[in-house]
Amino acid sequence: MSSEQSGNPYLSPEIKARLQECYTTGNAKMTQGGHDYATEMFIQCLVGDPSNIVYIQAYILNLRQKYNDNKKGNSLAFLKSAGIKSAIKTASVRKKWEDVIKNGAEMLKINPWDAGTFAAMGRACLEMDFPMAGLAYYKQAVESSPNDVEINRNSARALQEMEEYDQAIACWSRVLKIKPNDDEARKSIGDLMIEKTIKVGKYNNAESEKNKKSTAQYRENVENIEYEERTELSPEEQFEKSIRKDPDNIALYIDRADYLFQSNQIKEAENMLLRLLKVQDKPEFRLRLIEVRQRRLMEDLNKIKSNYESTDKPEVKEKLKPQFAAKKQELEQVTLQMRTMRVEQNPGNSHYRFDMGDIYQSQGKYKEAIAEYQAAKADVSLQGDCLLALGQCFQHIRQYKLSLTHYQQAIAAIAGEGDAKKKALYLAARLAYGLNDYDKADDFASQLAAIDFSYKDVGELLDKIAEKRIK
Repeated sequence: MSSEQSGNPYLSPEIKARLQECYTTGNAKMTQGGHDYATEMFIQCLVGDPSNIVYIQAYILNLRQKYNDNKKGNSLAFLKSAGIKSAIKTASVRKKWEDVIKNGAEMLKINPWDAGTFAAMGRACLEMDFPMAGLAYYKQAVESSPNDVEINRNSARALQEMEEYDQAIACWSRVLKIKPNDDEARKSIGDLMIEKTIKVGKYNNAESEKNKKSTAQYRENVENIEYEERTELSPEEQFEKSIRKDPDNIALYIDRADYLFQSNQIKEAENMLLRLLKVQDKPEFRLRLIEVRQRRLMEDLNKIKSNYESTDKPEVKEKLKPQFAAKKQELEQVTLQMRTMRVEQNPGNSHYRFDMGDIYQSQGKYKEAIAEYQAAKADVSLQGDCLLALGQCFQHIRQYKLSLTHYQQAIAAIAGEGDAKKKALYLAARLAYGLNDYDKADDFASQLAAIDFSYKDVGELLDKIAEKRIK
């Protein structure tokens, strides 16, 4: 593993030399105080070789110097981060790990203390088989937010995968300090002690009586841990105290809303943003309020759905149905409002344009959707999805040749053999068949069958195409 610190061994000597040149230039600029220029140099290193710990450390150090180690980055990081974090989440769900690193680096530009971003980048590195880089990011995540239960919990799990037992135990211990009755933390600490014991080879038999007694004693010690009571002010008390001294300090409201949102106190975050708007009414503050409100409505809707599914009483189900319908309608309205505001305030953000296209497409406004998807497709990370959506939109407005062209382009642009690729091949085959272009239909359907012969009715479609070609 130690060789990983010097970089990815699979990179060519030419690429390594170019990245090293960027690193050297970035270091010189950082020393001179040219942090923005250094950032552009270091980001090439970070993205070009995600495995290199030296590049990771330099990128973070430069940005923290830029923000004078203020622990929060740009004063409006909370408001500017929504689109980037959405891109990180999307890339993570789609397992596009390189995109997680790219978008994560953009997020760190505005807040090099964002624990959630560090955790996402750490997971991406583990998935790309760069364990030491993953460890570096998870360490940053915990250091940036040492009292965040979920950050410690997720970091502990990742550290256990890497067999970094002491660090994993430290994370679980912090969870236990914050939540003394957390059963998962207690169990995990005991389990890690067993794994650590086996790993270092202290005992030949992990199931020996001595080992069992040692583990039982350790669990008993964990259960008897007593922590000193906190004497400092709670975050809420500290905020109210600060706001009394400086009631017009916008940053205080933003930081508090960010803390509440990250702590999953959604309703409280919404109320804090309402307080902020009374102090200063700005479009970006209104947008953030709508984003938080959308999150709250999603949680409300999921709660109603869960209650509906968990009850067997018909009268309860009947009461919940109109509640679900009303909440769903409210969520759809707020989502439309949010995405419209995002595009208005950030017309150059391709992810926002893509989301707006999805809204228009779902409403049957295909020409409006086409405009949004065309604006978003310049973003390489969205290109395949945009081309596929454009193909569907053109097909709906009966521009069949344009539709088929976009399906073909989507097939070429979408990497791998996932659902998006299968969908593009299937729609292209179906459309080509409808246009009596049986050669193309056969080509697309055959490619799909080679990937997944059970996909929808591709087998039947191939038979129909073969019959047409014979005639």
